Amino acid sequence: MAVALKSLKMGTEGAPKVFIVHGLMGSLRNWLLVGKALAEAFEVHLLDLRNHGESPWADSMDWSEMSADLMGYLERECIEEPIHLIGHSLGGKVAMHFASEYGDRVAKLVVLDIVPKPYTPHYKSEFEAMMSLDLGAMVSRQSVSEALEQSIPDASFRESLLTNLTRKDGGFAWKPNLKVLYENLETIRTNPLSEASSYLGETLLVKGGASDFIETGDRERMEKYFPKLDFLLMEGVSHNPHVDGREALINKLMEWL
Repeated sequence: MAVALKSLKMGTEGAPKVFIVHGLMGSLRNWLLVGKALAEAFEVHLLDLRNHGESPWADSMDWSEMSADLMGYLERECIEEPIHLIGHSLGGKVAMHFASEYGDRVAKLVVLDIVPKPYTPHYKSEFEAMMSLDLGAMVSRQSVSEALEQSIPDASFRESLLTNLTRKDGGFAWKPNLKVLYENLETIRTNPLSEASSYLGETLLVKGGASDFIETGDRERMEKYFPKLDFLLMEGVSHNPHVDGREALINKLMEWL
């Protein structure tokens, strides 16, 4: 069952439309700086996926249902022209599925540091550490960070997770639906596409040079589903090009879109 996605719109109404979909445990807030830059030329829609940010919670993370969430948003916004669709990580999987199912609704597709293949489990221990915390006993964001430091030693990754903290009833709570996301990690790591899936429009695959999410042979795998494929390698950039390769990514998106 589809849910009504939360969004933030910016830019010139009536300009070509760019939609950006974030990754696992992210939110539209992660894409504000990229969105503001693209808004100089486009009408930008930043979206929160189900069970993330300010969007409603749901019991599943099924690919078809998440594509239906996006289609429902287009229908509510009365958007009939094809959109430029950008997806990062989990959002990239959703974007690939949506483009393969509703190709006539996508003018161009950008997939950031993810490909349509099964992945080994990611973030299981991190979810377990977050869910084990007694947030009611935490007095500050710093105390939450310190409680997670042993389980999640990477400070930048830990800080990105802490952007999901919110105040509730005088204490802290997690905005994302951790329980459902944890229960669906096996689904989230699967290939969202079937053997028959394809999208025939122009597609850009961006790989972070310092990331291992795209490996040798994955570009050819991508071309099977997306034959009009362009490829960009961002040297020295992590799995999060919108963070440590932001300026170069913005310039490439402006040029390519």
